[in-house]
Amino acid sequence: MRGNRKAYLDVSVSVCPHCGALYADASWYVITLGSDVECGTCGNDFNPKKSLSDRVLIQFDVDENGKVSAVRIADVLL
Repeated sequence: MRGNRKAYLDVSVSVCPHCGALYADASWYVITLGSDVECGTCGNDFNPKKSLSDRVLIQFDVDENGKVSAVRIADVLL
């Protein structure tokens, strides 16, 4: 691998409407699937897509050895 490279992950943040627990998942899962999930805190089902509070593009700086050297928010998508 030559020089520093970048990798990206589109992340959605959802809030359980029953207890307020926060969840961060890959946006493809939240936006595309749109399935209900069980809250690990209170046990109630909720839809992360309907409870979306933020969506960001995370940038990972990757060194010549393939190791992450830095992480930052590259863009706010919501």
